[in-house]
Amino acid sequence: MFDITEATAQNIINGFQIPAKPQALADLQLEQAQPDPSPNAFAEVISKDVALSANVLKTVNSPVFGLNRTITDIKQAAMLLGCDNISNLVSFFQLQTAFDGKNSSISHEKYWDTAMETANMMSILLAQMNLQSECPIEDAYAFGLFRDCGIPLMAMKYADYKETLMEANNHPEAIFTDIEEEHYQTNHAIVGFFVANSWNLPKSLCELILRHHESDFLDASDANDLQKKLYALVKIAGNALNQYKFMTDDSEWLLAKESVLDFLGLTEFDHHDIEEDIKENFRTQFG
Repeated sequence: MFDITEATAQNIINGFQIPAKPQALADLQLEQAQPDPSPNAFAEVISKDVALSANVLKTVNSPVFGLNRTITDIKQAAMLLGCDNISNLVSFFQLQTAFDGKNSSISHEKYWDTAMETANMMSILLAQMNLQSECPIEDAYAFGLFRDCGIPLMAMKYADYKETLMEANNHPEAIFTDIEEEHYQTNHAIVGFFVANSWNLPKSLCELILRHHESDFLDASDANDLQKKLYALVKIAGNALNQYKFMTDDSEWLLAKESVLDFLGLTEFDHHDIEEDIKENFRTQFG
C-alpha cells in the first residue's frame, strides 16, 4: 500500500488546490447520516440548483439503472435508487463544477465523459456476470465515477501532464502511477484519495481510489472482498471501454489481466465472450 506519512499528506494538500466540499453535498451527507434519510430533504437540497437537478435526473433515467418508468423529480429518484446513489451522482457533478478545467493540460469534458462511460460499463458488466448480490451497483457505479478523480487536479497543476498520460499509454508494461512519480513525486491516485476523503466519500471508496494501481492488490491481506471485486471489475470494464472506443487494449490491462482473470475464475475465452457482450450492450444502450 502507498505509504502516506503526515508530512507527505501535508505537502500534497499544500501543493494542490483541493476544492472545498460544496454546501449542497455537506447538507446531503448530513441528511444521509440520519437513521431514516428523507427523500424530501434530498429533493429540497438538490432542487435549489437547476443544472444539478437536470444532470441527476438525466443520469438516473439512463438505461443503466433499468427503471421501468421515467423519473421526473429528485424525490422519486431517491426513493427508487436510494440516497447513496443520488449522493454519489451529486458528488460527481459537483466535482465537474469545482474542476472547471480553464487552466488544464487536458480536456476535462473528455475526462468526465470517460468517467461516466466507465461507470456505465461497470454497471453493465456487473449485470452480465450476475454479481449484483455480491457487489452493489451503487458501489460499482461510484468507483467507475471516482476512480481517477485525481487526474483533473494533476492536469491543472502540471502543464506537461498530457504528455505524461501519453507516455503511460505508450508503456503498458509500466505502472501508470510509477510514471507519474518519476515526473512529479506524486500521482493521481494519492491526489484522488485526498479529494475523495476531503469530500467525505465512503472510506472504502477512498481507499480503493488510493490503491487502484497496486499490481498486487488482489493478494493484499488488508483489502476486503468487495474492494477486490471492484478492482478486478474496473480493469475489465476499462479495457472493454477502450476496445469499444479505440479498438485497442487499455494500457492497464497488460499488467492486470492474469491476476484479474484468476481472481474472478475466468478463462481467456470467458473474458473474450464477456467483453464482446458488454461492448454490444453498451453500444445498444449508449451508442
